[in-house]
Amino acid sequence: MKRITFLIILAFLFIMSSCEYEIIDSKPGEPIAPVTNLTSSISGNSVALNWNLPSSYPSDIIQPVSVYIKVTKDGNNAGSQVLNNNPNTFVYDAYESGHVYRFTVKVRANVDTDDPNFSDLRYSEGETIEL
Repeated sequence: MKRITFLIILAFLFIMSSCEYEIIDSKPGEPIAPVTNLTSSISGNSVALNWNLPSSYPSDIIQPVSVYIKVTKDGNNAGSQVLNNNPNTFVYDAYESGHVYRFTVKVRANVDTDDPNFSDLRYSEGETIEL
């Protein structure tokens, strides 16, 4: 009995591993332009980031938009944050000199859709600055 159960599980795993899955390259809809003019300034233990939001958005985007920021320190995840209401600045207060930081900034927006098969969030490509 154990042998039959083992063979059934093995056959199931073999069948599942041979399935082809479609790789999703992007979400449907017009892409959101990324932030521009991403700059930084360091003052003590703080890093101030500034950027410009896109001047226009696709027609299905609900405004105001948000900004998603991902922080890495020496290649390791150091957190992320979502800023609401069309932000154009962010201050990171845990900066330590002697480490490599990367800040990736993306526009994040809600999409006007009633289709349950599609996400109601869309992100722009990220702009990254390294310190």
